[in-house]
Amino acid sequence: MDFLEQTTFHNRICEDLEAAMAAGRAVDAAAIRAERTCAAGQWLHGEGHKRMPGSHLHLHCLEAHRDFHRIAGQVADQINRGAVADARRAMRNGGALAGAKAELAAAFRKMRVATEASAG
Repeated sequence: MDFLEQTTFHNRICEDLEAAMAAGRAVDAAAIRAERTCAAGQWLHGEGHKRMPGSHLHLHCLEAHRDFHRIAGQVADQINRGAVADARRAMRNGGALAGAKAELAAAFRKMRVATEASAG
């Protein structure tokens, strides 16, 4: 799993939400909320689970990933309802999505270090 690539992918979700807000267009909240469909979700629920059963590091990353998609889905719902002020609040520093994004990036970084150490 390329955790740097996945950090970029998940950052792009936030950028896409920002762009949708700016353009006043709807987003697919269900697709954003579907945490098992992206490459990181597939790895965390599949190979990652097999390679690291019961690992606190894996469980933390799994929870951070799930939380990110849940909160990003909530922001998408807000955008679709026209609650742009609420969506912006969630995305700015200190907001729920900004926090979830930072937590996920930190979890991916820890997973990358752990998998590189175990491979090398």
